[in-house]
Amino acid sequence: MSTSRANIICLLMITAVIVLTVILYPGLPEQIPTHWNFEGQVDGYMPKPWGVIVLPLAALFSFAVMRLVPVISPKGFRTDKFIDVINIFTVAIVGFMSGVALLVLLEAAGLNVRINQMIYAGLGLLFIVLGMYMGKVGKNFFIGIRTPWTLASDEVWNRTHRVAGKVLVAVGLVFLLSAFVRISPAIVIAAVVVLILVPVVYSFVIYRRLEGFGPDDKNSDGDVDR
Repeated sequence: MSTSRANIICLLMITAVIVLTVILYPGLPEQIPTHWNFEGQVDGYMPKPWGVIVLPLAALFSFAVMRLVPVISPKGFRTDKFIDVINIFTVAIVGFMSGVALLVLLEAAGLNVRINQMIYAGLGLLFIVLGMYMGKVGKNFFIGIRTPWTLASDEVWNRTHRVAGKVLVAVGLVFLLSAFVRISPAIVIAAVVVLILVPVVYSFVIYRRLEGFGPDDKNSDGDVDR
């Protein structure tokens, strides 16, 4: 996906959120629901207008951060070679944030949108999309599994991100399933823990196998090679 196309899609989605916000604003309550528990019950509010303004701002902020990554990446860690992947990630993340904003606005307006199920489905699709392309992310300081071991070795980076992609897809399927079938919150939490821990632990294990943790090579004078 080209950068220009990604930018157009993202700006259209953000604009849709802003337009809907302006249309619905007069009829929205003074307290905007912003958080739901596992049972789908509201347990957090923000006062109007902040509870309304924060929604399009969150989508816009996500877009700005993703657009900034290629600009500020240092030499040796540039993202040009996988900019198409970053563009796909940008559209997916902004799409998710915009979708959440639309759901919250509609819920605040009095519509029953089954927000928990919809957010689970959205998260599931987001994880699946990210997982499908995670293995194509080159080494950088902003996107991906950035552990000391992945940043120290190209091979460890590549292997870890292939594994992370598979884990993301698997966890995404769990979230997607939970949108249609009642799943215990413990299973959802366990899936998140797996998503966080498996790539990190794998990067350590594969680095130890490929590189080891012995002392740096020394030259004949006993000095560490530079």
